[in-house]
Amino acid sequence: MVMFSLAVLSSLAAFVVHLALRNQNITMGYEVERARTEALRMRGEINQTRLEFAARRSPAALEAIGRNELGMVEPDQVPTLVAGGSTRPGRSSGRPR
Repeated sequence: MVMFSLAVLSSLAAFVVHLALRNQNITMGYEVERARTEALRMRGEINQTRLEFAARRSPAALEAIGRNELGMVEPDQVPTLVAGGSTRPGRSSGRPR
C-alpha cells in the first residue's frame, strides 16, 4: 500500500511539473511573438527614418530649409547696405551713374 501511495504521489508530482513546464513554454511563445512583432515594427520605423533623412539631404530640401527657416539667400542676391554714405538724396533726373 505504501508503494502504491508513493507511485500515485510521484505521478501526481510529475503531472504538476508537466503542467507548469507547459504553461511556461506557452508564455515564452507569446513573449517571442511579441518580440518579433516589435522587431518588425522597429525595422519599418528605421526604414522610414532613413527615407526621411535622405529626403532632407536632397539639395532642394536643403535650399528650402535655408530660405524658409533660416532666412538665407543666394550670394548674388545679398542686399548691400553702405554705412556712412552720402546724406543727400540721389538724383531723380539726368544720366545714370
